[in-house]
Amino acid sequence: MDVNVKGLEPEVAERLAQQAAAEGLSQQEWIRQVLRRTAGRLSPAELVEQRESLEPMSGDDFEKIQAAVARRRRQRAKSLGARRRRR
Repeated sequence: MDVNVKGLEPEVAERLAQQAAAEGLSQQEWIRQVLRRTAGRLSPAELVEQRESLEPMSGDDFEKIQAAVARRRRQRAKSLGARRRRR
């Protein structure tokens, strides 16, 4: 498929050119990659539809996840040599 964008603001075109150059890509390839990433994401309507199809999380499951996240954060902080925060 070929896409032709008309009426693109000069500042937007310039920014895309800068981004492409920073990545060492042609403007066309940069825009292809941007479009691929965008197409790979769910739209807001799709996110709402997906969310509505899920069962609510139980309080126990939520607490388990919170505890696991806290453990991982403590482990990561320890591996980075961070001191424990006082509360």
